[in-house]
Amino acid sequence: MAQAADLISGEALKAAAFRFVDEMRAKVSTEQSGLLSIFDSWFTRVISRLIQFDRARSWEDSVHENATRGSAQDQGLQWDLHRLRLFLDRWQQGRYVEFGQRERSAAHYQARFGTEFGVDVLLTCQGAPSLMRWRGTPLMKNVFDFAIYPALIAELRPLTVFEVGSGLGASAAWFADHMALCGIEGRVHSVDLVKPAAAHPGVDFHQGDCSDPARLFACELLRSAPHPWLVVEDAHHNVAAVLEQFHAFLCPGDYLVVEDSDVKRDALRTFVGAHPGDYLVDTRFTDYFGRNATCAADSIFVRAPQVRQ
Repeated sequence: MAQAADLISGEALKAAAFRFVDEMRAKVSTEQSGLLSIFDSWFTRVISRLIQFDRARSWEDSVHENATRGSAQDQGLQWDLHRLRLFLDRWQQGRYVEFGQRERSAAHYQARFGTEFGVDVLLTCQGAPSLMRWRGTPLMKNVFDFAIYPALIAELRPLTVFEVGSGLGASAAWFADHMALCGIEGRVHSVDLVKPAAAHPGVDFHQGDCSDPARLFACELLRSAPHPWLVVEDAHHNVAAVLEQFHAFLCPGDYLVVEDSDVKRDALRTFVGAHPGDYLVDTRFTDYFGRNATCAADSIFVRAPQVRQ
């Protein structure tokens, strides 16, 4: 992995904080009818305390000095400042970020998943001891992705979803149902080594083997399926080659999501490295609930070029 990127600090931290305050106030006024979210309230409270320190000094130095001789509340401000720095470091990079930059900044987060959450949250977020269900069938999605995918579908409005790894078929039905809720007349194509017995009017289930990516889906289908596409890889086998097969057919603006990416890092590096600049991480979705609060850590990609922020 490349050398870690420095965490935002000093005057750059202050400038980013005040820019975000302006953006937050506009959002609260126009989108939230003046109501503050939990995050808005926390951010406002922390900034209100930080601006009371000496303007000529960095917030980091002031908070550290204050904590060494202050109360428990003053020591708690160290935690707040660290969380503020993590958030603003992500925010100031913009929405679409190179995969390599995400890897470098991972040094500031939990080692395996690259998030500020504890491992216990990520271990149980699919449901414990029982999985969440869709149409009565266990749904192998976590609670964060349960909210992220509908938001992605509503924004992208995919006309075609390709899912590699059908499992029991619940996720394909879930995708199709959310497309229908958005009024999207699209189609889900889902493939697995064993074709599931499930049926859904918006889904075509296919049988295929990731050992032979060229035959997962017929080339005629890949050439004719309408865009935009949402491609979801959730099969855990021959990942780089499977992604390479889709690369030839993906168009700018299509999305490629690689689930359970904490165990697929080498494959992602191989694939993204073979196509520099072609795929950007969409942090609107990977970081919607905090950095990488998703099973697709650093791997909700949009096919470039994509210029709007």
